[in-house]
Amino acid sequence: MLDGLTNPSFQDFFFYFILNELGVSKFLFAMIFLVGYVFAVFGVVLYETCLKEKEVRFILMLNVIANIFTTFLNLALAMRWNQEIDVNDYVLIFVTDASVGTLAMAFQNLPVQALFAKICPKSIEGSLFALLTSFTNLDTLVLQPMIGAWINYEFVGVNKDDMSKYSTLCLIAFCCSFIGFALLPLIPLKKDIRSYQRNRRK
Repeated sequence: MLDGLTNPSFQDFFFYFILNELGVSKFLFAMIFLVGYVFAVFGVVLYETCLKEKEVRFILMLNVIANIFTTFLNLALAMRWNQEIDVNDYVLIFVTDASVGTLAMAFQNLPVQALFAKICPKSIEGSLFALLTSFTNLDTLVLQPMIGAWINYEFVGVNKDDMSKYSTLCLIAFCCSFIGFALLPLIPLKKDIRSYQRNRRK
């Protein structure tokens, strides 16, 4: 919930920007999602082979770092910095949204779901797991876009007829992405979970 309130999402603005301002075709737009799903599979394999024994807090720290990197690339694309160093728009879009963004999503969802499974008490696992998962979806699908839309409506004013301040939204997202580091101490360590599980068994 705190992540949703402090990490605004401007994904809809990004889609409108690349489709209407940069002129990305609908076919290429669909290919971005296709490549994203492929990278999601690699994210699952990477988590299973290298990260599942790591602390959840450490994996979520990697997710925060990936989010910072992604929001910076979005800012670079909005400011057209990539053209100054001769990097094609399509390359930046695929790196930003398809690969790094999806890997960050895999690094967030998988460890969090595993954490939920460990902390759910017996006899109410299904109900509590569903409740925790619904809060996760509320964070990413409702709160983040809602906060992003509210920030734009109250302070920036980007709309379909005027995208000149879209880079301001990207800058806000980049600055807010650092707040994730402050939320990491709220995530329990393995020793805390084991202690909780022992107390629960007693």
